[in-house]
Amino acid sequence: MRPWVLIIAFLAGGAVVPLLGFKSSSDDGVSAAVRGLVQPMDSVGGADGDELGNSVEGRPLVVEDLGDGPLRVYVIGGVHGEPPALRPTDELRSFLRQSPMSHRMTVRLLEDLNPDGTARGLFCNANQIDLDRNFPSRDFSASLRHGMSPLSEPETQAIWRDILNFEPDLVVILQSALAGPFLDGDGPSDAYGMQFVRGAASVDDRWTLLGDEGYAFSGSLGAALGVERGIPVLNLRFRRDQDGRSVSEALLAGFGALADNRS
Repeated sequence: MRPWVLIIAFLAGGAVVPLLGFKSSSDDGVSAAVRGLVQPMDSVGGADGDELGNSVEGRPLVVEDLGDGPLRVYVIGGVHGEPPALRPTDELRSFLRQSPMSHRMTVRLLEDLNPDGTARGLFCNANQIDLDRNFPSRDFSASLRHGMSPLSEPETQAIWRDILNFEPDLVVILQSALAGPFLDGDGPSDAYGMQFVRGAASVDDRWTLLGDEGYAFSGSLGAALGVERGIPVLNLRFRRDQDGRSVSEALLAGFGALADNRS
C-alpha cells in the first residue's frame, strides 16, 4: 500500500461528522463558517420523516425519502458525535426534492445515526461502541470498542436492516477529516466517485478521489457493504475547518453530477 494512502487514512481518522448540524463539548478546529450552517441541538430528531428505530437512550433515528428517480442512494449522517456531528441541511433536502433532481434519484436520508453521541459530544454511542466498527463484515473484530458481536447496537441493527430493504445502488457517508476535502470508497465505487468529484471540483478544485485503496476497516459499513456485498460506498470527507459555503456548494454540485449521469 502506498504510504501517502496510509497518511490520508490516518488523518481521516474515522472522524465521521456528517452534514450539517452539531453541538459538542469540543469544537476545536471546526470553522466558524461551518458552525454558521448548523442547526441547534434541540432539533436533533426533529426532521420530517419516519423513524426506523431508536438509539440506546431512546432518541429516534429519522429517515426521509426524497425523489423518485432510478438511481437509489442511501445517505448517512452523524455516524460519530465528536468532533461535532454534522447533519443534512434544508438546502440539500430542497436540492434533492426539486425537479429535475427529484426525477433522477431516489434518496433515503438518515438524519443522524448516532443521536446519543451528538447530544453528549461523544465519538461513540451511549454504550461506548464505535458504530462504524459494529457491522457484520467477515473480519469483524470483537472488542469493548467495537462490540462483542456484529450489530450488537440498536443503531446498527436498524440501519443495516433498512439499507438492505432499500436496496441502494450507492451508499454515501458524510464525514469530516483533518485533511481534505477528498473522497474515498469501498467496493465498486470508483465510477460514482469520479462523477461526484467531477461535480464537486467544478466549485472547489481541491476535491480528489482516492477510490478503493484496500484499507477498509473490519466491522466498517464499507467493509460489510462495499467489499463483501458489492454495494458501492462513498465516504465524503470535508476538511474540518473548511469554509461552510464551500462544503454546501460541493455537496450540491457533487449530487448534481451523480444525478446528471442518469438523465
